[in-house]
Amino acid sequence: MLETIYATSFSNPGLSGSLMFTGCTRLVGGTDGFVPSTTSGASVCKLGAGGVLTDPNNDARAWFWAHYYADGEGVLTATSTSDATRELVASGRICAIGKYVGLGFTPWDGMTGPTHRQYLTSATFAADMATFSYLNLNYLFYSCTNLASVSGLGNLSGVRSMRYTFSSCAFTTIDFRGFDPTTLTDLFYTFSGCSHLTTIYADATWALPSSGITGSQCFYSCSSLVGGNGTAWASSKTAYTYFRIDTASTPGYITAA
Repeated sequence: MLETIYATSFSNPGLSGSLMFTGCTRLVGGTDGFVPSTTSGASVCKLGAGGVLTDPNNDARAWFWAHYYADGEGVLTATSTSDATRELVASGRICAIGKYVGLGFTPWDGMTGPTHRQYLTSATFAADMATFSYLNLNYLFYSCTNLASVSGLGNLSGVRSMRYTFSSCAFTTIDFRGFDPTTLTDLFYTFSGCSHLTTIYADATWALPSSGITGSQCFYSCSSLVGGNGTAWASSKTAYTYFRIDTASTPGYITAA
């Protein structure tokens, strides 16, 4: 599937065309990781920020790999080589800075058969993911309704956007110990629909950035979630601001561990 359109120069005055990139779910621009939506038209056919074109002499993208094994585990790693001792269902590379806008870019996005996302039951971020200093995790596990285990989040740094990353997953606990939250910018619907989630662990030093971050409905419908000091989820408390250590003075949904 199309990932790259190379150009060293491009002028599009007068260019028209609607729905030009419908179905191009893996296409990533080379400047800022822009990914077109189903309604994107001719205006995004350009170099630079917000464009789908990539100058081969100025390509800011980096790629990691996702290997999806028959036992239900997805492994996110810096290497394209899968584990030869395991039965591999599918592999694919994912742009580290890609601002993906929906399904269709991971090996577990199939609509039917063994690559259907319902068969993903665990996910692991390998230690070599620490080599990336800039990551967007948009929609990575969106609607993986049987994903019951996520490990290795502490191997990540420089994470910016986690838009819909874990929406509608099945895990009851998730561990962010070792994860640096100071670069986060977008927590829009990150855990939405995680109705089984009871506990989020993080280091006692966990603190979100004081500015430059957004994220409405981060905890939408997380009805089982309880913070370490006893703060129970409420429909009026779903904003990203509750992604903090739960204390008497700062109610939140994180348990310090």
